[in-house]
Amino acid sequence: MCITISKLYYFKGTYFTVISRFALSAMDMEQRDYDSRTALHVASAEGHVEVVRFLIEACKVNPFPKDRWNNTPMDEAMHFGHHDVVKILQEYQNNYKPSDEPNGGKEAQTVQKNLDGLL
Repeated sequence: MCITISKLYYFKGTYFTVISRFALSAMDMEQRDYDSRTALHVASAEGHVEVVRFLIEACKVNPFPKDRWNNTPMDEAMHFGHHDVVKILQEYQNNYKPSDEPNGGKEAQTVQKNLDGLL
C-alpha cells in the first residue's frame, strides 16, 4: 500500500500519534495521492480542525496545492461547509511565506528534532 494513501487514511481517522510519527520521520507531509490530493485537502474536506492546525502550524505545509480538479484545501472546506477550517486556512494563507530552502527546510529541521529527541 502506498504510504501516501495510508497517511490519508490515518488523517481521516485523526490518529495523531501516527500523524506525528509521519512528520517526525522526515516524511514529506505534502505528498500527493493518485488524485493529486494532499493530507491538507483530505483534512479540510473532512472538517478535521485539529489535523488542519497540525499540518499548518507544526508541518508548515503549503496551503495552496491544487488537486487534479484544480481544487485547493480551502475550496474543499468551503464546499463541505467546514467554516472553522475555512477561517483557519484564511488566517494561515494571509501569513504564508514559502521557504527558499529545498523542501522548505523541513528535512533538516526534522532531522534536528529527531537528534534532539535522542539526547
